Amino acid sequence: MQHSEKIIEIYRLSEMSREDRERILKRGLVEAESVVQEVQEIIENVKRRGDKALVEYTQKFENIEIPLDGIRVSAEEIKEAYTLVAPQVVTAIETLTKNVRRFHEAQSPRKMWAMEISPGLIGGQIFIPIEKVGCYVPGGRGWFPSAVMMSVCPAKAAGVEKVVVCTPAAPGGKVNPGTLVACDMAGADEVYRVGGAHAIAAMAFGTETIPRVFKITGPGSKWVLADFRLLQGQVAIGTHAGPGEGIILAVDSANPSYVASDVIIQAEHGVDSAGVLVTCSDRLAHQVQELVRSHVERLDDQHRNFVKESLRKYGAIILTQTHEEALAFVNEYAGEHLEIQTQNPMHDLLKVRNAGGIYLGHYTPLSTGCFGSGPNHVLPTGRQAVVEGGLSTAHFLKAVSFEYFSEEGLAHLKEAMTILADYEGFPAHRNAILERFKVQDGSSE
Repeated sequence: MQHSEKIIEIYRLSEMSREDRERILKRGLVEAESVVQEVQEIIENVKRRGDKALVEYTQKFENIEIPLDGIRVSAEEIKEAYTLVAPQVVTAIETLTKNVRRFHEAQSPRKMWAMEISPGLIGGQIFIPIEKVGCYVPGGRGWFPSAVMMSVCPAKAAGVEKVVVCTPAAPGGKVNPGTLVACDMAGADEVYRVGGAHAIAAMAFGTETIPRVFKITGPGSKWVLADFRLLQGQVAIGTHAGPGEGIILAVDSANPSYVASDVIIQAEHGVDSAGVLVTCSDRLAHQVQELVRSHVERLDDQHRNFVKESLRKYGAIILTQTHEEALAFVNEYAGEHLEIQTQNPMHDLLKVRNAGGIYLGHYTPLSTGCFGSGPNHVLPTGRQAVVEGGLSTAHFLKAVSFEYFSEEGLAHLKEAMTILADYEGFPAHRNAILERFKVQDGSSE
């Protein structure tokens, strides 16, 4: 086969050029960086002009007209959505929503805990839900009821009072009915027919129609990822989830057809996504390279083009000399989705340091997580997995500490605390402690 005919390239890690290595490691971040200036302009325009900017951007980017007074999806439209979706799809959404809800309710920490730290001192934490959050549900390249479950269910499991969903309108101005069914089943309080960078800005600052929220979650395109990065510090971001990434760690015993089918999963999201295999098996590497073509050819034209382009830009089969070297590359890559198709995946799991979500064994393609197995699929991209995991119930809770001293308890620590207050140069801090121990004549004990 000629070099130009290969859909995915094999690179020997020890011989890989610096440019190729950086391109594979950086992947979708390259795309997000390319639109930062445009996204900054969108943010400022939405902040300044509110709903009018949302209507104009919807027309400009999606060629869809929405009325100024029709940005919010009505209760009637949500009710109608059930009649527009096939019964088996409604049942599937219901089944998978229950899975996601069950998993995230199990994630919830104790509402409060306390302990005696030292005699007379009780300290603990209380977990308080965030009051208002925004959930972004992408669209355009497809419709994603699963993304609704993944953002709304953990928020509601945490006890968030107001959950707002923004999602693009479909042609004709209506929101995809499957998405609306999922919003209703998951418990969204409000739904707005706005997508893209302007939707994120709207939730961050508020408009005449869309309320300002305190935290925004959800996956999205390079535009959304750029938005998240620019808005950091102005609104809390749940997880930096941008263009899709999938990396597979596999050994010689892996089924090459399974691996070939899985390496293209995330690549079909769009031309800014990535699919990577890392292995120490020369035989597996070349078998997968050959088999990828047959799996790609089974796709429709749109998805076939997405896969070919994304694998050309950010795809790779990385061939290492040892399994330990393969694991080291997995940790360096810090991917959104990591599949482990090895002889002992649980053993290899314990060696993973950086990954958004992990899929173990030969019968757990990462697509299982995409459709509501239970664990969250809103996962960190662009190597953010070195510092954060996937979206969870805890993302919607504030862990607030509290403490209670008895008189005896404060007396027990008085000397140590006042000594440290003097050392650090805070006399008012010291005096507030000593004030509690004044005797009747006004002198200190």
